[in-house]
Amino acid sequence: MKKRKYFGIALLALAGIWGFTGCGTTGSSVSKDWGVYTTAAMKGQNLDLPASGYTSSKTFGPGQTPAAVVVGYGYWDGAYNHPQEFNLEVVEAGSATVILNLNGSVFAGKAAVLNLPIRKSGSYKLKLVVNGSVYDTWDFTVTREAAATTAPVVYAKGEFSASINGIPEAFTGYDEYLLTALNEAVQKEGEHISRDEFAQMPPGQVVVQFDLGETGQAGSAKILQNTLNETLGQFFLRAVQGGSPYKAWPANVRAAFGAGSRSVTVTFFYE
Repeated sequence: MKKRKYFGIALLALAGIWGFTGCGTTGSSVSKDWGVYTTAAMKGQNLDLPASGYTSSKTFGPGQTPAAVVVGYGYWDGAYNHPQEFNLEVVEAGSATVILNLNGSVFAGKAAVLNLPIRKSGSYKLKLVVNGSVYDTWDFTVTREAAATTAPVVYAKGEFSASINGIPEAFTGYDEYLLTALNEAVQKEGEHISRDEFAQMPPGQVVVQFDLGETGQAGSAKILQNTLNETLGQFFLRAVQGGSPYKAWPANVRAAFGAGSRSVTVTFFYE
């Protein structure tokens, strides 16, 4: 078995500036005009509201996505509106685990609004960090359909690795290349999936099997095992398919193994 680490997924998400896509609840009052608080996200909206345009909420039920609102920063010099960069940590209160670490910026008189992909019931705390110091905090709770477990939850750190199982002797050298190619295919596919899909997920793995032809074509790809979820299983399946064709077998491989195709089983680990 060959195993290689290849990239850390973004539990770090790059947040937009004011008018962030898909967030906000209109209203005339908020709990704060400086700092951070939460509001209910609204899917499919592009809202460009001032700081006073979002109504705060501390509790979120099934089907509701909380969104963080950062207000009261940036400055206007009479000609230009200068943004303030910030970091936002989302902490699971019960375990003190930082499940999200978001970067963003906010302009004077505007609000930066960031969706928070919370999957599990529980209590959470927002920590607003500016220039390395905690400027403000905000507590909120989320209730999902499933009852919250009392057992400690260990979340993945956002590291990925892959292994190819049962390598024929003739392919020992070739599979060093194949692992690198699979790495590149996963990173490319990662450009088309929201990093929110990887947030607050326990470690797991997806096992994909496919036929690799002597010309490098990958066919008949299928999932043999998936301990993550359907979305991430399909993500890795698309990566394998999207990376095809891979490099053709070298002459020495064809001479030792013969022509035709070979069954490849690759395990993708999320740790």
